[in-house]
Amino acid sequence: MAEPNSLTAFIESHEEFTSNKKALYACLNNGKPSERLLVIMNTHNHGDRYMALRQFTENQACDLLFITDPNNSWYLDNDFGDSFQALIQSYAKNYAPQNVFLLGSSMAGYGAILHALRLDLNAIAFNPQINLDITKDYAWPELVDHIDSLKGKHINIEEVAPNIWKDSTIYIVHGHDDIDVINTKLFNNIQPSKKKTITHIIDIESHVLNLGNLTSYIYKIIETLAALRNKVDLSPITEKLSGDAKKLRKSLRAERDLSNKTDPHREIFGTSKGVLWQHRYKHELPNNSIFFCNTGLYRKNGLSGTKCSFNGKFWKQNSPIYNERHNLIAAHHFNTDGTTTSSTDDFFINPYWRIRNKSKSIISVIGQDDYIEIEAEITNDTNIFLHTSITKPAKINALAGEFLTFTADVFTSDGSVTISLGGVGNSGYHHKNSHKCESGGWQRLIVLEQFLSVNKNHKDKVFVRINLASDGKSKSVKIRNACLTIGYFPLGFSENVK
Repeated sequence: MAEPNSLTAFIESHEEFTSNKKALYACLNNGKPSERLLVIMNTHNHGDRYMALRQFTENQACDLLFITDPNNSWYLDNDFGDSFQALIQSYAKNYAPQNVFLLGSSMAGYGAILHALRLDLNAIAFNPQINLDITKDYAWPELVDHIDSLKGKHINIEEVAPNIWKDSTIYIVHGHDDIDVINTKLFNNIQPSKKKTITHIIDIESHVLNLGNLTSYIYKIIETLAALRNKVDLSPITEKLSGDAKKLRKSLRAERDLSNKTDPHREIFGTSKGVLWQHRYKHELPNNSIFFCNTGLYRKNGLSGTKCSFNGKFWKQNSPIYNERHNLIAAHHFNTDGTTTSSTDDFFINPYWRIRNKSKSIISVIGQDDYIEIEAEITNDTNIFLHTSITKPAKINALAGEFLTFTADVFTSDGSVTISLGGVGNSGYHHKNSHKCESGGWQRLIVLEQFLSVNKNHKDKVFVRINLASDGKSKSVKIRNACLTIGYFPLGFSENVK
């Protein structure tokens, strides 16, 4: 440990040059690496001085590596950080990844998080920047000038983190300055496959912090992060999704994140345009009428909104009222030539609708206009469904981040029935299922799905299904008022239940 009056000699004996950069490396045990390494990164305008050197060496509790960024490059230099990454890795390779912790504030907090994610290490970041483009809207002039000096050769962490995050644990401390609040929100919205973070909000208005006064606190954070990374046993958690299904969901999330369209399904913050559908529980008073602004048909400026009323038990949509011109399957009638019975693998009941029956179950169908009855007499498979695809309307090809709503009134004599809405886009097949219709009476089923892209050449680019036998039971199923419309209608968009 360095004595107060020997810092110059301490620096001379411990300073090294690696990857054309200087660094100061201080092992806790006579020059031999111990279990943990703390990398202390100097912050904006700190020159080539080692940050809080005296405080950390006087209270040393693990191996220490001090690095500097005198060019104020956010630890990117002119190579997007490759040389700093090599510098850190040259020391970190002597430790287990879970035992290396990068510490920085502001500019250095950005560097700590970025290089921790890249190298699968851990980071402790005070008031870090995350997106340097957005940061300029909240920064002081000198910081803006230094960001501009990078000439766009920088990385916005929230854009790359989902693809590079492995097992890193990240601890962020921030106050109430706008620059810090905004950047932390950006970071917290990142959705990688795995994510272990702790956010600590402190009651200060200043962006500038003196980390030298917080050495004991930082060592406690290291213990917390070590426990979070090393001792969390999640092996009992399993899932039934296949590798392909998991890959598809990740691809769809990535598509959604890149889409500039409003996503009404995930809105949670207030608006002056009306009430969000997600906040309807606050307005459930008898005879209450509310305008929900994030629902309805798509217009040039977003969703049209819907007017709904609450009767003391349920919400009812009052406007817009059903109009057949908005129903993309209005022409897809259920007409059959009498009763059709089949045990073939796949058969069309008319030019629009077909039944998938791969295991040769016995299926009887009779239908007229917008009403159909299906008798599943023998079910040899759980994947039997009534299916139609939308191929003609040109506006389907223009979907980009918009929702479709599929609604149908369903009756089943036994077991359960669901409906599905899906399609084929850049990420492949995707679909959503509704809640189950259980036996005992007519029920309205509703399913909403976001179409981030559409494969114009695929026959099933947009499709709807009625899933008949996922429970394996024989049953009679009745369907009416099937409606598919471009819009976000949580209450459905079809004629009233008869």
